[in-house]
Amino acid sequence: MIEYKKISLEDKPLFDSYLNKDFFYVSDISFGNLYIWHTAREISYAIVEGFLVIRTQYLQKSPFYFYPIGSGNRALCIQALIQDSTLRGERLEFHSLESKSVQSLQEYFPQKFSIFPNRDRSDYVYNIKELIELSGRKYHKKKNHLNQFLQTYPNFTYTSIDISNKLRVLQAWEKWFLQIQDEASEGLKNENIGIVNALKNYEFLGLKGGFVSIGDEIIAFSFGEIINQEMVVVHIEKADSKHHGAYQIINQQLLLNEFSTYVYANREEDLGIEGLRRAKMSYNPVFLVEKFEAVFEG
Repeated sequence: MIEYKKISLEDKPLFDSYLNKDFFYVSDISFGNLYIWHTAREISYAIVEGFLVIRTQYLQKSPFYFYPIGSGNRALCIQALIQDSTLRGERLEFHSLESKSVQSLQEYFPQKFSIFPNRDRSDYVYNIKELIELSGRKYHKKKNHLNQFLQTYPNFTYTSIDISNKLRVLQAWEKWFLQIQDEASEGLKNENIGIVNALKNYEFLGLKGGFVSIGDEIIAFSFGEIINQEMVVVHIEKADSKHHGAYQIINQQLLLNEFSTYVYANREEDLGIEGLRRAKMSYNPVFLVEKFEAVFEG
């Protein structure tokens, strides 16, 4: 059977070497995303027929795989995964497939996989220039929130996160989380662990982000990473909502100061949460990265 290894921080250079051979829009397979969430589920990997294969398993759930990453004969890799899943007594499942991956899978193995769209996992992608400028009627409400913040706090400052200040950001987050931890969902508890791990290992993970301050108080922070020549993924965005417009200002300032030379910002999925879906749609995505699941039927 294929031997899988749990991911660790030291695996980033290896993952990057395979991710750089490929081109993808999905947020799921960036190393930053995998590392942030690796304590919430078991994430492991193997090199199979020259491809990086990522295996994920939630507690008491069947494992699933992301589409093999790299370059070469992908069909050989998938065939090896089919055989390995059979030996394990499992059905091979791929999750978070882009449409191009579905097409190639069906070409390699016609009528062997059942394909299902998963709208709740679709990634929301925005035009960075538009989110910086917030021009036009479709951004009218967002621009009003932003202007209200600027009028109330004209002396705000934006600072890029680096080794000299990341512990300040971590302390601000820990203070905020302390206020809600008793009522926090399992998902938010896992996200908290991910934020702490990401900030502690910020430089090695290659993350880019910043925070907004009013005086000495941090009132918002956000960070993400570059996933290809035209797209970045925003992993985390947090703000103190008692400061009206805090989310709008950190959204704009992060893109302006860290990612203005890129075209698209991927702000990940809504997980089927209605309020989150409304919020993400309100920023007028230019497109959604549709994701599909594929189950081997033999």
